[in-house]
Amino acid sequence: MRAAALALAAAALAACARPGEQRALDDALVGIADDAGLHVVITDRLGAVRTLTQGRLEVWAAAPAIELTVDVATGGAGRWQITIANALPDAELREGGAPLGVALPAPRPTVLVRDVDLAPGRHVLTVGPADAAGPMRIAAMADIQTGLPTVDEVFAAIATVNPRFVVCMGDLTERGELDEYALFDRQLATLPVPLYTTLGNHELWAEAARYQGRYGPASYQFTFHDVAFTFADSGDAGLDPIVEDAVGEMLAAAADRQSLFLTHFPPVDPVGIRDGAFRSRRDAQRLIGTLATAGVDLALYGHIHTYAEFEHAGIPAFVSGGGGARPERWDGIGRHFLVIDLAPGQPPIVGVRRVD
Repeated sequence: MRAAALALAAAALAACARPGEQRALDDALVGIADDAGLHVVITDRLGAVRTLTQGRLEVWAAAPAIELTVDVATGGAGRWQITIANALPDAELREGGAPLGVALPAPRPTVLVRDVDLAPGRHVLTVGPADAAGPMRIAAMADIQTGLPTVDEVFAAIATVNPRFVVCMGDLTERGELDEYALFDRQLATLPVPLYTTLGNHELWAEAARYQGRYGPASYQFTFHDVAFTFADSGDAGLDPIVEDAVGEMLAAAADRQSLFLTHFPPVDPVGIRDGAFRSRRDAQRLIGTLATAGVDLALYGHIHTYAEFEHAGIPAFVSGGGGARPERWDGIGRHFLVIDLAPGQPPIVGVRRVD
């Protein structure tokens, strides 16, 4: 009995030491589904398969352009309704470069619905817009939490600045409850562009599978307009070693282009008086070194419910935690988001400004 107790204690200690390990392992399984005669794989895990039943495939896109490999068995051949949610309004579903399927009515601009005939065999489908270069404006935000019932007000303000899409640094919910995620999806219906995000510590009040099954992986990278966007899961106030290695590889692969890094916790507290940084100073230093080595151009963080502009290792960095969560006292900074203008060439970041 004593040996069993010691083994359980050791297992618990190991779990505490690596709280994000299972999420990192589960990330690798996101975007894969097999049912109703179809085997679906989203390349680079850039999305989640929300529905796969006879005749219906629904995918949530985690990037402006995604690729799906669909293997169709004999029993799965026939007519399918393919829905891509969280898509750019001008995105198109294509196979072999040609538009695919018949457009069906969609509930909002960020949902693409096509009626498609799928023959047995392998189909490589792409979803994305025609444009691939030129200046681009995005919006950034984090920490919605208790502001979820009225975040549509923030989304309405974001719409007025005409971003290509929104990036989010986590804490979509207060407790990671299913009804909160359902409300977040309904609120997104008021946003005319897609939102790409990672999770925050508040999503970890419940099992992370709820997040991953709806929005895709917590750590991933996509490139759009030759700008790399790298999202990292720091929901436990640090990066799991699996995530740290993956982030290093992704950033290195993007070293020859403009590069943005996004995660929930800032590695260091820019103010120094709040519980708003990695739990390990050594881990923070290592991440900042990785960002600098890879030539990251801009770092975006959340978690602290305020606004801060600073830099580390010469990299411009911003905390933007004004999505609706209770603001930090005495800062005088409430709900806000960032507008970020990007353009080819140098300097890569044309401007970052706060909108209250």
